Amino acid sequence: MRGRVVGVLVCLLLFKTVVARADDLVHLAARPQVPPPVAGGTVGPARLGDGIVLIPGSYRPGQPLPLLVMLHGASQRGADMVARLAPVAEARGVIIAAPDSGDYTWDMLAARKHEADERWGPRYGTDPARIDAFLAQVFARYAVDPSRVALAGFSDGATYALSLGPENLDLFTALIAFSPGRIAPLHTQGDPPGGGQTRVFISHGKADRVLPLEETARTTAPAFKRRGFLVELRVFDGGHVMPPEVVDSALDWWLGPG
Repeated sequence: MRGRVVGVLVCLLLFKTVVARADDLVHLAARPQVPPPVAGGTVGPARLGDGIVLIPGSYRPGQPLPLLVMLHGASQRGADMVARLAPVAEARGVIIAAPDSGDYTWDMLAARKHEADERWGPRYGTDPARIDAFLAQVFARYAVDPSRVALAGFSDGATYALSLGPENLDLFTALIAFSPGRIAPLHTQGDPPGGGQTRVFISHGKADRVLPLEETARTTAPAFKRRGFLVELRVFDGGHVMPPEVVDSALDWWLGPG
């Protein structure tokens, strides 16, 4: 009898674990509109809900442009990313959408940093819902090319992008991570628009003392390769930064040479 009780308890624990893992996955609902919106939109930076959107001067209503969703680092905001990427957005004709995290950094990482032993706690809090609502507003106002939507980030934002992106492969056709940290266990769901493999661009400085290169080269890039992603790892001379030439190379990798 005791053995049966133990067996039942083990099964319940296993079932609970599976459900928890399933509940940890996040699927964003916002999608580019097809046909695209034809109403006029403000050119330049503009506050939109929980984030900042930057519309290049080349934008024309009803004519879709690529969209780069850019996640900021710890203690930064979306406006910092827009200011950093404004020149390349104008030069390449790319819409930048930069949401704000609810805390000083993205929820998954904030929860982990609050743990004394730095174990991964709950994967997500409220930030995915904030991002989803923000993107829904972007898609409702601006013409976005569904085949050219990329999720990017710097530092903590890059780490978060490499977790959220693979769980939304039917939205993001490319992932771009500038100097990411140690990622959470990798989960994937969704199929890329048009089929094929999702591409991942990762850059990291050799002298990065905030989030060392070793973790990216030894663990992160190989983990994505094992799951069938097409990975491009760019290592540069420098620290925890986004050098202009690396940003340019990331855009060339994503969209082709400008």
